[in-house]
Amino acid sequence: MAKQFHFDDEDELEEDYSSSYLDELENKKEGAPYISIDEEDDKEDEPMKKKKKRFVMKWWHYLLILFGALAIAFIVYIAVLSLHDGPVYGNRCEGMVSISKDARDATVSTMEEKYDDIESMTLSTECRQLKVDIVFKDNMSAKKAENIAEETVQTLDDIVGREKEDGKTYSDLFGTIDGVTQYEVNVFMTSAQSDDFPIYGTKNIQNDDFSYTLASVRDEESAKRAQETLTDE
Repeated sequence: MAKQFHFDDEDELEEDYSSSYLDELENKKEGAPYISIDEEDDKEDEPMKKKKKRFVMKWWHYLLILFGALAIAFIVYIAVLSLHDGPVYGNRCEGMVSISKDARDATVSTMEEKYDDIESMTLSTECRQLKVDIVFKDNMSAKKAENIAEETVQTLDDIVGREKEDGKTYSDLFGTIDGVTQYEVNVFMTSAQSDDFPIYGTKNIQNDDFSYTLASVRDEESAKRAQETLTDE
C-alpha cells in the first residue's frame, strides 16, 4: 500500500485552526449576556399579559353615554308628540266642535254681499281660536266696523247651527260643550285714511261682549296684548 504524502506543517495548521475556533467560541460565550430559562418564559408571556389587560371606563365615557341616552329620549318624545298633532296643541284641541270651511266661506259671502264697506274678509280657526281679519274701505267708521265684526261672528254661529241658551247672543260654540271650552274670538280690522285703525277685538269664553283696542287710543301695551292674542296658536 502506498504511503500518503503530506507536508510537515499540515499538522500545525490543523492545530492552529482548531485552537482559534475554540477560542472564538469561548469569547462569544464570555461576551453574551446570561439569560435564564425563567426570563425567557417571562418574555414569551408578556404579549399575553398585554392582551389580557382590562378596559377601564373613564369619566368622559360616562358623559358620552349620558348624552346618547338623552338624545334617544328626545327623539322618542318628539315622535310621540307628532302622533298627537304635535307639541303645540297636544290634547288641548280634543273635544272641540269643528267649524267647517264651508261654514266660514258662507259667512264671508253673506257679509261681503250685505256690506259694501268690506274690501276683504278672512275667517280661520287655530285650535281654540276663531280669527276674523277684515279689511275695510278707506275712511271706515270704527263703530260701524265693530258692529260688522260682531255680526260676522253671530252669522257664523247661526250657520253652524248650535243651540243657544235663553238670553244668550251666542251658542255654546263660543262657550262650553261637555265640559270642554270652545272658541274665543280674535278680530283684526284695518282701514286706510282712518286714525282709529287698526282695531283689535277679542271675545272671551262665556262672555257675549267684545273688547276693542283702537289705534287712536295710543295704548301701546293694550295693542301689544291684542296683537299677541291674534298671533298665538
